[in-house]
Amino acid sequence: MGQFALQLSEFAKKAGQNADLVIKKVAIDILARVIQRSPVDTGRFRGNWQLTVGSPASGTKQATDKSGASTVEAGSKVIAKFEAGPDIYIVNNLPYGPRLEYEGYSKQAPAGMVRITVAEYQGLIAKALGEVPK
Repeated sequence: MGQFALQLSEFAKKAGQNADLVIKKVAIDILARVIQRSPVDTGRFRGNWQLTVGSPASGTKQATDKSGASTVEAGSKVIAKFEAGPDIYIVNNLPYGPRLEYEGYSKQAPAGMVRITVAEYQGLIAKALGEVPK
């Protein structure tokens, strides 16, 4: 936990007044990557990724989104209003999500979606820091 706290401290120093912007960029990058790594058959799994602020989404949606573009756009609209403070949640409540993530249930995403994206987290922060005005 100490190392993570140190990383957040360094992030805050580097981001300065642009912390909200960096957080927004990272959240959208994470959402987009998880969606694009999600297997697609009908598009329902991709369409069920939900980005919320303050508390995780509950329930599922009937939406289908084979490309993932509409789901990223919906998340972008939510995150546009974000100001530092509350937690950001990216969830998919379909019951077969854990099988896709952990059991190699899909040949399209045999190593999951979320775990791969989380491993890229530090790089996404560095990328976002490089994109904000100094």
